[in-house]
Formats: sequence, structure tokens, C-alpha cells
Amino acid sequence: MSTNSAVKDLAYSLWEAAGQPQGQDMEFWLEAERRLSSAPKAAPKAKAAAKKAPAKAKAAAPKAAKPKAPAKPKAR
Repeated sequence: MSTNSAVKDLAYSLWEAAGQPQGQDMEFWLEAERRLSSAPKAAPKAKAAAKKAPAKAKAAAPKAAKPKAPAKPKAR
């Protein structure tokens, strides 16, 4: 996808989410450009988080069931 096409698609999504206001096309275009220009900086963090996720899943899988606590005596 070209950069211009990505900006157009994001600007359109932002415009729709805002309720399709009239006369604010430039604001949505600039906001889309701003978000997309900052996106590559966040991408390495997402990759690092994705690598750590399977380790958590392995640790959580083999858990034994806890025994239930004894019932409390009824008040008289």
C-alpha cells in the first residue's frame, strides 16, 4: 500500500469515527499523516511484546487445581 493510500484510508476512518463532520478534511488528513509517521517508532515494541507472549502462555498452562477451602460453620 502506498503512503498516500494509507493516509487516505486512515483519514477516512478517522472522519467516519468523528461522525463525518463537514469542512474538516484537512484536519483528518494531517492527523492521519501524523499517526502514520509515528507508527514505525512503535513497531519494534510490538515485535518484542509478541515474542514474550508465548513464554507467558507456557507458564500458565500446567497449573494444578487448588483444593477448595473447608466450608464455614453456620451461625446458630
